[in-house]
Amino acid sequence: MPTNRGKRRHKYQGTQLDPSIEEFFLTGTAPKGTAGHALRVSRFFEDSENDIADAWAQHKDFLLRKWKAEGRTGIPWILKDHWEF
Repeated sequence: MPTNRGKRRHKYQGTQLDPSIEEFFLTGTAPKGTAGHALRVSRFFEDSENDIADAWAQHKDFLLRKWKAEGRTGIPWILKDHWEF
């Protein structure tokens, strides 16, 4: 019996992120005036580390797949020494 289960699963695989937030997580930079830049600047305040950790936890699988698919070497900026996830 045919189903559309595969289509539904594919539809929800990989959440669309703001490109500036993707750039922040992967490279540590983001253009001024964007959501990624606001997240980047907020990392210097105590309460914002939870926001960054929650956003990374929500989107890390998608971003790591994208990192590998693009053939990048090394690890994303967010996983380097200064973050504990």
